[in-house]
Amino acid sequence: MSKYTVMKKLIFIAFFSFLVTSIFAQIQGLSYQAVVIDQNAQELPGIDASGVILPNRTIKVRFTILDAAGTVDYQEEHETTTDAFGIINLTIGQGKTTASSPKTFKEIDWDGTSKNLKVDISISQTDVFYTDFSYQELTFIPYAYHKNITATGTLKVDGKSTLQDLSVNATTNLNGSLDVNNGSLTNLSGQLQVKQSTTLGDTLTVNSASNLNGMVVVTANISGTDDQTASYPLYVKGSNQGIAIKVNGSRNSSNNFVTFWDDEGVQGRIEGQSISDITSGFDMYYENVKLVTELAMAGAELVAASTSSTPCVGLGACVTAPSASEIAFGVAQVAIATANIAYYNAEVFGNAGVAYESKGADYAEYLPKANPAEKFNPGDVVGIKNGFVSRSVKDADKIMIVSRKPIVVGNIPEGGKEDAYVKIAFIGQVETKVLGKVNPGDYIIPSGRNDGAGIAVSPENMNAEDYFKIAGIAWGSAQNEYYSYVNTAVGINTTDIARISARQEKRIKQQEEEINTLKAQLDKMNAVLSQLVPQYGEQMKSGSAPKETVAAAVKAKVVEEVQPAINSDEPTMFYYKITKEQIDEGLKKAKEILEKRGTIQNYPVFQKLDNDAAFRRNYVNELYTTINNKVEENYNRDLKAGKKVVRNF
Repeated sequence: MSKYTVMKKLIFIAFFSFLVTSIFAQIQGLSYQAVVIDQNAQELPGIDASGVILPNRTIKVRFTILDAAGTVDYQEEHETTTDAFGIINLTIGQGKTTASSPKTFKEIDWDGTSKNLKVDISISQTDVFYTDFSYQELTFIPYAYHKNITATGTLKVDGKSTLQDLSVNATTNLNGSLDVNNGSLTNLSGQLQVKQSTTLGDTLTVNSASNLNGMVVVTANISGTDDQTASYPLYVKGSNQGIAIKVNGSRNSSNNFVTFWDDEGVQGRIEGQSISDITSGFDMYYENVKLVTELAMAGAELVAASTSSTPCVGLGACVTAPSASEIAFGVAQVAIATANIAYYNAEVFGNAGVAYESKGADYAEYLPKANPAEKFNPGDVVGIKNGFVSRSVKDADKIMIVSRKPIVVGNIPEGGKEDAYVKIAFIGQVETKVLGKVNPGDYIIPSGRNDGAGIAVSPENMNAEDYFKIAGIAWGSAQNEYYSYVNTAVGINTTDIARISARQEKRIKQQEEEINTLKAQLDKMNAVLSQLVPQYGEQMKSGSAPKETVAAAVKAKVVEEVQPAINSDEPTMFYYKITKEQIDEGLKKAKEILEKRGTIQNYPVFQKLDNDAAFRRNYVNELYTTINNKVEENYNRDLKAGKKVVRNF
């Protein structure tokens, strides 16, 4: 056997061993083992070639990895020493990269194509002169060093994997956890779909749209002042708009766009609001029925049978029994008027969008302090002069109350200047500091001590000048003699002065009417008596008219003029009760009228009457009650006025 043949055989065995054992290598590289034989040794007959190995010799080894085209992918050199048996043990990847190598060992592209290993050695002790030692295809590529992987099937990783650079151009399913450690940045240029709980321990940068199909919980252990963006767990920036929220279906009170919680539960919400929320139940329609019915029955143009031969003054009031068509027409007019208001409400409230709800109870604004050093507490009664707040209420333009828990605050001051302002309640309910007993309905005015407290005064005890000091109206009560906080309505007492003026004006008008009535009566009496009693006028001036003569004259005039009026031919008015059956007929008549006009679609209440039995029943009941109450009211009015009336119910 020649030494070359032995060498190639041993090298082959060693290289095969390296390919198998390199799978389990724990260092960065590929294990390589070979036997070096002295090519210059003399071969002796009958002696095995193993006797010509090169033991204990310093040599240089050069490894070159080439791709399928023969282009160098990587090259490195080692300086080593053979052992007593001429064996060398090296690790490819741990040598010194040559200047001819285009890349480092870690950068080799193990893309699944053919790779070849060329081995050169130099055994010279003086000069480096490489000779070919081995050239062989790498038939196995350790998966730990793959740079690009093309997999037409499933790629399954059972254990921990360290990826230096991973590029995924298609869908990737990760069934286990994905940890990005060492503060490394993760960039997603496409969509990110997260269907399960995901924990991100560091910055997540997404440069495109991200779809999150499940619940997103942001748990942040951060703190800071409210004027710093870094204090907030969620910070949205970088566009002309902020946050858009869309709920499924149409908006209603069951759809909360935003809900605010703290440790004590829900504190507020922004919820949807629709026309059905506003007009839910029968209350709104009932109010329309009641209002329009009373208006309709007060106006003959809606309910009188003007084209009929039966004289009627209104629904349920005729000289003779009204016909069914007359009653149906009257009810129809009332129903159409009611439906018209319902349609108007739908038009007005149809654009209702969201309702802002909170446990706060007033609208407030920041107003500047007259004295920046002055201290104020929620519930204080204060004076406002020229837009500045002071505890002093003397010569104040307005008496107002410091807000305790506003739902909305306007006129927010510049950052850092909040201490120079006070939140003042403009409208709503506010807990107010009051000295002494309070009853609901009392007016709250300043105590006069400039101590921020108010006192309660009942409407009966109010003086005219007190009305200019009203801070609000008590809706709560207190029964002690000391300080307490009472729920007070503010911003809605603008009618108080008007109420006094109206009361006084009414009283003046009543007195004027009484005076005018008395004057007219006296004038009429004087005119009559002047005709009955000679020289009455002259006697009245002198105050000497005989009482007996005047009394006799008056009695004769009453018999002459008043008695025939009682026996006059004025027709008797009969009042009739309207039945529920007649109301049903009237509703049918109303629908017929609207259908002929081509406007039935503008009155959704009739569709509700047809499709909702409970609604129709309530509608008819309320219409029945309201109409007949009004009929009875009109009957009592005419009876009291002395008219000839008959009640048929």
